[in-house]
Amino acid sequence: MRQVLFLLCLVAAPLYSQEVPASDEPCLAAAQADRPGRSQLVRCDRAIRQPDLPAPQRLAMLMNRGIALLRAGKLDKAESDFDLAIRSAPGLAEAWINKGVVLARQPGREAEAVALISHGIEIGPKEPARAFFARAQALEVAGRLKEAMDDYAAAARADPSWPAPAEELKRFRVERRKVLRG
Repeated sequence: MRQVLFLLCLVAAPLYSQEVPASDEPCLAAAQADRPGRSQLVRCDRAIRQPDLPAPQRLAMLMNRGIALLRAGKLDKAESDFDLAIRSAPGLAEAWINKGVVLARQPGREAEAVALISHGIEIGPKEPARAFFARAQALEVAGRLKEAMDDYAAAARADPSWPAPAEELKRFRVERRKVLRG
């Protein structure tokens, strides 16, 4: 079995974990670091280039390296890793969602980010609460506040024990106004 750390929101939350083969440890360690250093990324790169890696292991390492690159602020490289993961496993919801998270951090790409995360949600992520939270953040960056509030609420319903969505919802206020029609 392998361990894959999926980033589904801008606050970096693990999505799914299993045992880790020794050869994936450099990429997993880099993905778990708050701000991975150059040496961690180099070790991960070396591990990914191993010949004869089984496809599922290479996919896990690509996902983890993409997360590490995102955390290191290397958005173009992170996007490339998630593109490779999507080509390798188009049914992996987390690859679509993570690419959307990368795009949400790039000005002018918010609509594309929302579309990718929405596609990932349609596929069925392992942790829907974190997927809704990621889309809520992308919607908020795009200025679509009502939809963002709805997704924060969906995240709260999907995982009532996770406090982050409820904290975000506290920032929203719904005002009802009378509308005069004449």
